[in-house]
Amino acid sequence: MKPVVNQKLEPQQITTEELTPGQRLADKLASHVGSWKFLICQSTILAGWVGLNLAPGVPHWDESPFIMLNLVFSFASAYTAPIVLMSQNRQSDTDRRNAEIDHQVNLRAGQNIELLHEKLDTLHSQQISELTQIVKEQQQMLREMKVHLAAASKEIKDNRVTLAPGLIVQINDKFPKEAHANPATRQDKLIGDNTKVIDKYVRR
Repeated sequence: MKPVVNQKLEPQQITTEELTPGQRLADKLASHVGSWKFLICQSTILAGWVGLNLAPGVPHWDESPFIMLNLVFSFASAYTAPIVLMSQNRQSDTDRRNAEIDHQVNLRAGQNIELLHEKLDTLHSQQISELTQIVKEQQQMLREMKVHLAAASKEIKDNRVTLAPGLIVQINDKFPKEAHANPATRQDKLIGDNTKVIDKYVRR
């Protein structure tokens, strides 16, 4: 992307531009010529000129075909048209400068918008990377929890420890601790006790 060029915009040249006396006169004349007031005044003068020169009993200074009237209008048009064109040309220059400044402003705004879009895309990519990393960490934690739970369940199943031959103690926390003898050991103990009782009766 092209770097943003700092262009100095000077709208004050348009709003506070100093006009020369000729330019002010041209603007005033152009504003008067292009108005209904001027058109009505000109029509009134034309009607009065023609009417007075056609009316009987009135001295006629411009007989038909009104050569003097055509001459006056020709002189007026010869001077009015260039003055109006000068005003229009100056206004065209002003409009051209305004359009150039608007173009520069739009270009600058477009470059700033593109830069903002790039920053937003970069921020979006960083957020996606962070979220992906967080998901991976959570998955790793879930796998570790599964491993710990599997080891704990295995320890619960193998929570019976033999302390001595014929004696098994259950140390699981979920069940009360109790010790019980091996059935074979119990039988040997009963046989030994019976033998002792028989010997006692024989001696008597």
